[in-house]
Amino acid sequence: MAQVTLIPSGQDFTVESGETVLAAALRAGLNLPHSCKGGHCASCLARILSGEIAYGGERPAGITSEEAGAGLALLCQARALTDLRVEAREVQPAPDVEVKSLPCRIERKELLAPDVMAVFLRLPAVEELHYRAGQYLDVMLSQGRRRSFSIASAPADGRLLELHVRRASTTGFTAQLFDSLRDGALLRIEGPLGQFWLRGESPRPALMVGGGTGYAPLRAMLRQLVATGDRRQVTLYWGAHDADGLYEHGWLRALERERPGFRYRPVLSDPQAPGAGLRSGLVHEAVLADHPQLSGFDVYASGPPAMIEAIRARAAAAGLPREQLFFDSFDYAPDTLAKLGTQGMRP
Repeated sequence: MAQVTLIPSGQDFTVESGETVLAAALRAGLNLPHSCKGGHCASCLARILSGEIAYGGERPAGITSEEAGAGLALLCQARALTDLRVEAREVQPAPDVEVKSLPCRIERKELLAPDVMAVFLRLPAVEELHYRAGQYLDVMLSQGRRRSFSIASAPADGRLLELHVRRASTTGFTAQLFDSLRDGALLRIEGPLGQFWLRGESPRPALMVGGGTGYAPLRAMLRQLVATGDRRQVTLYWGAHDADGLYEHGWLRALERERPGFRYRPVLSDPQAPGAGLRSGLVHEAVLADHPQLSGFDVYASGPPAMIEAIRARAAAAGLPREQLFFDSFDYAPDTLAKLGTQGMRP
């Protein structure tokens, strides 16, 4: 057991043996910056002012050897070997939301693509969940396990919560959602979670970049903008392996025609995939090709860790200030990642 003190706030919390610093902070109710929790996105990067930490294995992909040598650490992977003093800022939650643990039932399911299912959840009539478009929730499983899913619906859409779930395995929870969990099945959720939402006070146009089901939180943002009559300029880049992965292509094309200031730019990563003349390549490369100078934009990116890492690495060189980049890095839950022995996106 170790004691951690945050600088400059002076907040203290205890880290149990084998627990990561981030997990202990969140357990203590301290909302430190984080996203993927898998050591890829680097949003939990902080400076160790005193004390020693260790990682469970090799140095995580999200921190360079130079950063580690300068005293930085990824709190989502760091274990405290001694008491620590850590320079890290606390993130204030959205002022109008409260994290809750609630039961819900599956209202219905709709297949969006061969490997993507829309799951609609209904809360009890006496409960409400206030959230910002772009946030996510956790489905609570047995033995303390949880699965994170972005909310694809907007607060303005009504009481049903819509999730876009990609089948991640043949035997795990996502497989159950596809194959065995029926309408009416009871689940427990916790949320809303995360700091990924549209900043309403910004005067800059927004570039949205989604990879796969990373489109889901961006969809929530778009639907909220439409519902509230917000006319800010938005360009959505949506990357998928093939045309089936662009499962709301028709709606987005219609929105582009109907809403002034909105542009839709689909990108297919498989150059051999038929896509009726759609652009091919990597979605972040398309963004940078179209916008070599990013200083005048706010960038909202969500999707697999490799995409987020590439955007973070390249955006600064394109002039994007760090405070104008908002991202949600999708990753497998730690227990699933251990079984797979590989890296991948959050379902």
